Amino acid sequence: MEFPPELERQIFFFAMRSDPSIVSSLRLVAHRVRIWIRPSIYKMVTLGSRDVALFLRTMEMLPPEFFAQSVKRLCLTVSVKPNDAQRILQTCTGVTSLACWVDFLGWTPSITFQKLLYPLSLQRLSIEVAHFQALSFLECAWIHSLTCLDLVFWKEDSLLISELRFLPALTHLALMLQHRNIEESALAYILSIAPSLQVLCLVTDEDDLERVEHTKRVDPRIVCLPHPESVLDWEAPYRGCPDMWSHAEEIKEQRGFSINRVRQFFFKFRTRFFENLLSVAGTILNHNSSN
Repeated sequence: MEFPPELERQIFFFAMRSDPSIVSSLRLVAHRVRIWIRPSIYKMVTLGSRDVALFLRTMEMLPPEFFAQSVKRLCLTVSVKPNDAQRILQTCTGVTSLACWVDFLGWTPSITFQKLLYPLSLQRLSIEVAHFQALSFLECAWIHSLTCLDLVFWKEDSLLISELRFLPALTHLALMLQHRNIEESALAYILSIAPSLQVLCLVTDEDDLERVEHTKRVDPRIVCLPHPESVLDWEAPYRGCPDMWSHAEEIKEQRGFSINRVRQFFFKFRTRFFENLLSVAGTILNHNSSN
Protein backbone atom coordinates (compact mmCIF):
# COMPACT_ATOMS: atom_id res chain seq x y z
CA MET A 1 0.00 0.00 0.00
CA GLU A 2 1.39 3.40 -0.98
CA PHE A 3 0.73 6.58 0.95
CA PRO A 4 0.58 10.05 -0.61
CA PRO A 5 4.06 11.68 -0.37
CA GLU A 6 2.86 14.41 2.00
CA LEU A 7 1.30 11.87 4.40
CA GLU A 8 4.40 9.70 4.19
CA ARG A 9 6.53 12.72 5.03
CA GLN A 10 4.40 13.53 8.07
CA ILE A 11 4.69 9.93 9.29
CA PHE A 12 8.48 10.12 9.19
CA PHE A 13 8.48 13.48 10.96
CA PHE A 14 6.23 12.08 13.69
CA ALA A 15 8.55 9.07 14.16
CA MET A 16 11.58 11.33 14.32
CA ARG A 17 10.04 13.66 16.91
CA SER A 18 8.88 10.71 19.00
CA ASP A 19 12.34 9.13 19.09
CA PRO A 20 15.24 11.34 17.87
CA SER A 21 17.66 8.41 18.23
CA ILE A 22 16.24 6.74 15.09
CA VAL A 23 17.15 9.63 12.78
CA SER A 24 20.33 7.95 11.55
CA SER A 25 18.33 4.83 10.65
CA LEU A 26 15.60 6.79 8.87
CA ARG A 27 18.21 8.29 6.55
CA LEU A 28 18.82 4.83 5.10
CA VAL A 29 15.19 4.17 4.13
CA ALA A 30 15.19 6.09 0.85
CA HIS A 31 16.78 9.06 -0.87
CA ARG A 32 13.58 11.14 -0.55
CA VAL A 33 13.47 10.44 3.20
CA ARG A 34 17.06 11.64 3.58
CA ILE A 35 16.12 14.88 1.82
CA TRP A 36 13.04 15.32 4.05
CA ILE A 37 14.77 14.85 7.37
CA ARG A 38 18.11 16.48 6.59
CA PRO A 39 17.04 19.97 7.87
CA SER A 40 15.80 18.40 11.13
CA ILE A 41 19.12 16.61 11.61
CA TYR A 42 20.91 19.95 11.62
CA LYS A 43 18.35 21.85 13.67
CA MET A 44 20.54 21.30 16.73
CA VAL A 45 24.31 21.14 16.22
CA THR A 46 26.82 20.52 19.01
CA LEU A 47 30.49 20.60 18.08
CA GLY A 48 33.74 19.72 19.81
CA SER A 49 37.26 18.98 18.65
CA ARG A 50 36.29 15.49 17.42
CA ASP A 51 33.46 16.43 15.06
CA VAL A 52 34.13 20.01 13.97
CA ALA A 53 36.26 18.91 10.98
CA LEU A 54 33.44 16.68 9.70
CA PHE A 55 30.94 19.51 10.05
CA LEU A 56 33.23 21.88 8.14
CA ARG A 57 33.51 19.34 5.32
CA THR A 58 29.72 19.03 5.26
CA MET A 59 29.48 22.82 5.01
CA GLU A 60 31.53 22.62 1.81
CA MET A 61 29.17 20.04 0.32
CA LEU A 62 25.90 21.88 0.91
CA PRO A 63 24.90 25.47 0.06
CA PRO A 64 25.30 28.07 2.84
CA GLU A 65 21.56 28.77 2.66
CA PHE A 66 20.86 25.27 3.94
CA PHE A 67 22.75 25.88 7.21
CA ALA A 68 21.41 29.43 7.54
CA GLN A 69 17.86 28.05 7.39
CA SER A 70 18.32 24.73 9.24
CA VAL A 71 20.65 25.32 12.22
CA LYS A 72 18.65 26.91 15.04
CA ARG A 73 20.40 25.61 18.15
CA LEU A 74 24.21 25.71 18.07
CA CYS A 75 26.72 24.72 20.74
CA LEU A 76 30.42 25.44 20.17
CA THR A 77 32.37 23.90 23.04
CA VAL A 78 35.61 25.22 24.45
CA SER A 79 37.62 22.73 22.39
CA VAL A 80 36.57 24.36 19.10
CA LYS A 81 39.31 26.55 17.62
CA PRO A 82 38.33 30.20 17.14
CA ASN A 83 39.07 30.20 13.40
CA ASP A 84 36.76 27.18 12.95
CA ALA A 85 34.09 28.83 15.11
CA GLN A 86 34.36 31.92 12.94
CA ARG A 87 33.60 29.97 9.76
CA ILE A 88 30.66 28.22 11.40
CA LEU A 89 29.10 31.38 12.81
CA GLN A 90 29.49 33.16 9.47
CA THR A 91 27.42 30.39 7.87
CA CYS A 92 24.84 29.48 10.55
CA THR A 93 23.18 32.88 10.60
CA GLY A 94 19.70 31.63 11.54
CA VAL A 95 20.70 30.50 15.03
CA THR A 96 18.30 31.51 17.81
CA SER A 97 19.95 29.59 20.69
CA LEU A 98 23.73 29.81 20.93
CA ALA A 99 26.22 28.34 23.36
CA CYS A 100 29.58 29.85 22.45
CA TRP A 101 32.26 28.69 24.87
CA VAL A 102 35.13 29.34 22.47
CA ASP A 103 38.09 31.30 23.84
CA PHE A 104 38.35 34.02 21.20
CA LEU A 105 40.06 36.47 23.58
CA GLY A 106 42.89 34.06 24.38
CA TRP A 107 43.65 33.26 20.72
CA THR A 108 46.61 34.68 18.81
CA PRO A 109 46.18 36.31 16.37
CA SER A 110 42.96 37.71 17.76
CA ILE A 111 39.63 37.25 15.97
CA THR A 112 36.97 39.95 16.14
CA PHE A 113 34.22 37.58 17.23
CA GLN A 114 31.76 40.27 18.24
CA LYS A 115 30.59 40.98 14.69
CA LEU A 116 29.74 37.30 14.29
CA LEU A 117 27.14 37.58 17.05
CA TYR A 118 25.65 41.00 16.33
CA PRO A 119 23.26 40.06 13.45
CA LEU A 120 21.84 36.89 15.05
CA SER A 121 18.23 36.77 16.28
CA LEU A 122 19.08 35.20 19.61
CA GLN A 123 16.58 34.18 22.26
CA ARG A 124 19.09 32.27 24.39
CA LEU A 125 22.84 32.78 24.78
CA SER A 126 25.48 30.99 26.82
CA ILE A 127 28.88 32.69 26.81
CA GLU A 128 31.93 33.38 28.97
CA VAL A 129 31.47 36.60 30.93
CA ALA A 130 34.52 38.49 29.57
CA HIS A 131 33.38 37.76 26.01
CA PHE A 132 29.88 38.97 26.93
CA GLN A 133 31.27 42.21 28.31
CA ALA A 134 33.34 42.73 25.15
CA LEU A 135 30.18 43.12 23.06
CA SER A 136 28.85 46.46 21.86
CA PHE A 137 25.19 46.02 22.73
CA LEU A 138 23.90 48.89 20.64
CA GLU A 139 24.99 46.87 17.60
CA CYS A 140 23.28 43.64 18.69
CA ALA A 141 20.12 42.71 16.82
CA TRP A 142 19.00 40.55 19.76
CA ILE A 143 18.95 42.92 22.72
CA HIS A 144 15.12 42.98 22.67
CA SER A 145 14.66 39.26 21.91
CA LEU A 146 17.12 37.65 24.35
CA THR A 147 15.20 36.17 27.28
CA CYS A 148 17.65 33.57 28.59
CA LEU A 149 21.36 34.18 29.34
CA ASP A 150 24.00 31.89 30.84
CA LEU A 151 27.20 33.67 31.86
CA VAL A 152 30.13 31.30 32.34
CA PHE A 153 32.88 32.35 34.74
CA TRP A 154 36.28 30.83 34.01
CA LYS A 155 37.70 32.71 37.00
CA GLU A 156 36.46 34.88 39.88
CA ASP A 157 35.49 37.93 37.84
CA SER A 158 33.29 40.65 39.29
CA LEU A 159 29.56 39.99 39.55
CA LEU A 160 28.79 43.68 38.96
CA ILE A 161 27.77 43.12 35.34
CA SER A 162 26.44 46.51 34.26
CA GLU A 163 25.90 45.33 30.66
CA LEU A 164 22.74 43.50 31.74
CA ARG A 165 20.92 46.83 31.65
CA PHE A 166 20.93 46.61 27.85
CA LEU A 167 18.69 43.50 27.88
CA PRO A 168 15.14 44.62 28.76
CA ALA A 169 13.52 41.28 27.80
CA LEU A 170 15.85 39.14 29.94
CA THR A 171 13.80 36.86 32.22
CA HIS A 172 16.28 34.08 33.06
CA LEU A 173 19.91 34.62 34.06
CA ALA A 174 22.34 31.92 35.16
CA LEU A 175 25.75 32.65 36.63
CA MET A 176 28.04 29.62 36.22
CA LEU A 177 30.35 30.48 39.07
CA GLN A 178 33.85 29.70 40.23
CA HIS A 179 33.51 32.02 43.24
CA ARG A 180 34.00 30.89 46.80
CA ASN A 181 32.31 33.99 48.21
CA ILE A 182 29.32 35.81 46.74
CA GLU A 183 28.42 39.30 47.93
CA GLU A 184 24.70 39.80 48.41
CA SER A 185 25.06 43.43 47.32
CA ALA A 186 26.25 42.27 43.87
CA LEU A 187 23.13 40.12 43.44
CA ALA A 188 20.92 42.99 44.56
CA TYR A 189 22.64 45.16 41.94
CA ILE A 190 21.95 42.62 39.17
CA LEU A 191 18.29 42.40 40.13
CA SER A 192 17.99 46.19 40.20
CA ILE A 193 19.30 46.71 36.64
CA ALA A 194 17.41 43.73 35.16
CA PRO A 195 13.85 44.33 36.37
CA SER A 196 12.28 41.71 34.06
CA LEU A 197 14.22 38.85 35.67
CA GLN A 198 12.03 36.02 36.87
CA VAL A 199 14.85 33.67 37.89
CA LEU A 200 18.47 34.36 38.87
CA CYS A 201 20.22 31.00 39.01
CA LEU A 202 23.52 30.67 40.86
CA VAL A 203 25.32 27.58 39.60
CA THR A 204 28.30 26.34 41.59
CA ASP A 205 30.13 23.19 42.61
CA GLU A 206 27.99 20.83 44.66
CA ASP A 207 30.44 21.08 47.57
CA ASP A 208 29.95 24.86 47.64
CA LEU A 209 26.14 24.90 47.59
CA GLU A 210 25.86 25.40 51.34
CA ARG A 211 28.23 28.35 51.04
CA VAL A 212 25.87 30.20 48.67
CA GLU A 213 22.53 29.20 50.23
CA HIS A 214 22.46 32.46 52.18
CA THR A 215 21.93 34.39 48.93
CA LYS A 216 18.32 33.20 48.71
CA ARG A 217 17.35 35.68 51.41
CA VAL A 218 18.25 38.57 49.08
CA ASP A 219 15.31 37.82 46.75
CA PRO A 220 12.90 34.88 46.22
CA ARG A 221 13.89 34.80 42.53
CA ILE A 222 17.37 33.51 43.43
CA VAL A 223 17.86 29.75 43.01
CA CYS A 224 21.06 27.81 43.77
CA LEU A 225 21.95 24.71 41.75
CA PRO A 226 25.02 22.48 41.24
CA HIS A 227 26.91 22.58 37.95
CA PRO A 228 25.17 20.34 35.39
CA GLU A 229 26.89 18.46 32.58
CA SER A 230 27.15 21.47 30.27
CA VAL A 231 26.55 19.92 26.84
CA LEU A 232 23.87 17.47 27.99
CA ASP A 233 22.04 20.25 29.82
CA TRP A 234 22.19 22.49 26.75
CA GLU A 235 20.70 19.76 24.54
CA ALA A 236 18.09 18.60 27.08
CA PRO A 237 15.13 20.84 26.06
CA TYR A 238 15.52 19.88 22.40
CA ARG A 239 15.37 16.22 23.41
CA GLY A 240 12.33 16.80 25.59
CA CYS A 241 14.26 16.35 28.86
CA PRO A 242 14.42 18.57 31.97
CA ASP A 243 17.32 21.00 32.16
CA MET A 244 18.78 23.51 34.59
CA TRP A 245 15.99 25.99 33.91
CA SER A 246 13.15 23.52 34.41
CA HIS A 247 14.72 22.51 37.75
CA ALA A 248 15.09 26.18 38.76
CA GLU A 249 11.46 26.91 37.87
CA GLU A 250 10.33 23.88 39.87
CA ILE A 251 12.26 25.03 42.94
CA LYS A 252 10.87 28.54 42.60
CA GLU A 253 7.33 27.19 42.24
CA GLN A 254 7.71 24.97 45.32
CA ARG A 255 9.10 27.90 47.27
CA GLY A 256 6.16 30.05 46.20
CA PHE A 257 3.73 27.30 47.25
CA SER A 258 5.37 27.14 50.68
CA ILE A 259 5.19 30.92 51.07
CA ASN A 260 1.51 30.91 50.10
CA ARG A 261 0.82 28.16 52.65
CA VAL A 262 2.48 30.25 55.35
CA ARG A 263 0.50 33.32 54.30
CA GLN A 264 -2.74 31.34 54.34
CA PHE A 265 -1.92 30.02 57.83
CA PHE A 266 -1.26 33.51 59.24
CA PHE A 267 -4.34 34.90 57.50
CA LYS A 268 -6.54 32.21 59.07
CA PHE A 269 -4.77 32.67 62.42
CA ARG A 270 -5.23 36.45 62.26
CA THR A 271 -8.92 36.08 61.27
CA ARG A 272 -9.67 33.66 64.09
CA PHE A 273 -7.73 35.82 66.55
CA PHE A 274 -9.79 38.91 65.75
CA GLU A 275 -13.02 36.90 65.73
CA ASN A 276 -12.23 35.59 69.22
CA LEU A 277 -11.16 39.07 70.32
CA LEU A 278 -14.44 40.56 69.13
CA SER A 279 -16.37 37.75 70.81
CA VAL A 280 -14.62 38.40 74.13
CA ALA A 281 -15.15 42.16 73.76
CA GLY A 282 -18.86 41.59 73.05
CA THR A 283 -19.19 39.39 76.14
CA ILE A 284 -17.54 42.02 78.32
CA LEU A 285 -19.78 44.78 76.92
CA ASN A 286 -22.92 42.71 77.48
CA HIS A 287 -21.80 41.93 81.03
CA ASN A 288 -21.12 45.60 81.78
CA SER A 289 -24.45 46.74 80.29
CA SER A 290 -26.38 44.19 82.37
CA ASN A 291 -24.77 45.55 85.50
